[in-house]
Amino acid sequence: GARCGWLQHEGGHNSLTGNIKIDKAIQSFFIGFGLGSAGAMWNSMHEKHHATPQKITYDMDLDTTPLVAFFDTAIEKNRSRGYSKLWIKLQAWSFLPITSGCFVMLFWLFYLHPRKVLREKRYDQAFWMLSSHVVRPALMAAVSGMGFGKAYLLHWVSLWIAGQYLFGHFSLSHTHTDTVDADENKNWVEYAVHHTVDINPSNPVINWVMGYLNCQVVHHLFPNMPQFRQPEVSKRLVKFCKENGLEYTVVSYFEAWRRTFANLSEVGHHYFTMG
Repeated sequence: GARCGWLQHEGGHNSLTGNIKIDKAIQSFFIGFGLGSAGAMWNSMHEKHHATPQKITYDMDLDTTPLVAFFDTAIEKNRSRGYSKLWIKLQAWSFLPITSGCFVMLFWLFYLHPRKVLREKRYDQAFWMLSSHVVRPALMAAVSGMGFGKAYLLHWVSLWIAGQYLFGHFSLSHTHTDTVDADENKNWVEYAVHHTVDINPSNPVINWVMGYLNCQVVHHLFPNMPQFRQPEVSKRLVKFCKENGLEYTVVSYFEAWRRTFANLSEVGHHYFTMG
């Protein structure tokens, strides 16, 4: 299921076949059957992120309180919600196994995404989402010989792992970068280059592990470009940024993880001591 996240993402950007209808159909299948979610909901949220990455109140990827705070004014500037100082203090530890693997997956699969498809009567997507809870466990049970109940439990274990794998990797490319105030405006290039980072774009193993989302700067500049072409474009981007006074940030895979968890820890400490 986890690898379905990368394929549905590219389908959502219409960069798989060049045919929008086919790409959206591919996305609906892989995010629905593979992850029990809806392409329509994903696209709605993801397009806001692409329009203004790291912009407070505009980028949905920052509107994550009270479960996690990615910047030190998140509680004050996001929508008003209560929060636990102890929970935020420990967010670096809870982010992957609890927040990403449990809370986000349960909220998405049982509320946010079903609500979207029912409101908009997207019954094709609802069908694939339902099949994730029925067909996938049934196939596991048929192949392994275990009962459907055990297979369904295993299905949820796989979704728990997928949530950590996907949301963890999604966070690496931007959550630790500078935020943009709600009343501040930047151009398309500045948003992409200064508020996202690329991670080992020349490393084919990292490209595979992260489904080319490690080429985040290039992806934000050219969101409809087939993603396998991004590593080559990143080489040209280095020259472009030097010529135009832009700071193009490329970090290693492990440095990206370090920055992400250091940011979570620093923000957590801020709210525990100052909040």
